[in-house]
Amino acid sequence: MTSYQLKLIAALLMIVDHVGVVFFPNQLAFRYVGRLSFPLFAWLVGQGEKYTKNFNSYLIRLAVGASISQPLYYVLFNFSNLNILITLLIGLLAIRLGKLANFKYLIWLAFAGVAQAINTSYGFYGILVITVLSDFNSNDFKWWLQWILVNLLVFVITGFKHYQLLSLLTPLIIMLWNGKQGRKAKLFYLFYPVHLFILKVLVFLLFAGRYLMQMN
Repeated sequence: MTSYQLKLIAALLMIVDHVGVVFFPNQLAFRYVGRLSFPLFAWLVGQGEKYTKNFNSYLIRLAVGASISQPLYYVLFNFSNLNILITLLIGLLAIRLGKLANFKYLIWLAFAGVAQAINTSYGFYGILVITVLSDFNSNDFKWWLQWILVNLLVFVITGFKHYQLLSLLTPLIIMLWNGKQGRKAKLFYLFYPVHLFILKVLVFLLFAGRYLMQMN
């Protein structure tokens, strides 16, 4: 699979997850499927940092997408935290600055602390996932150990729902990558606010339909 195809899979998995949250909150099957999404986006951000020809432009696109998404995110989910694109933005900075310093793990932890402090989606855990996946090496036992420990420790410390552990399996999808970028998708992250808007419209139409039925 190309990076572009993996982007499409990540987007589809996220949509499934959000459909479950909005329309089927008691059906955990949607959440199980959705747990594979965020680590894919985390890995893709690492690939973007590695291969982008214009880091500042990439950073700005993420920032714009995050800014547009936040009010839609709040209105749709009524969550008080910051949306996932902000988490990816902080993770992107952590990866880049970590490469410029001789103590990347301290940089990663510092940015993870920032994400937790400002209450981004996935918080501390999210940044650790992004940074660890930026060093992904399927042939490195130490990497796999690090990946498992990050997920297990956060699961224990924060009390994540049991379905969160399915994130552990995401590297198996990443291993399908053929090393090629595939189609370019510079505006890819705009899908995030667009799908939030569409879901909100569907919620409104559903509510309006139920209201009209009750009136009749």
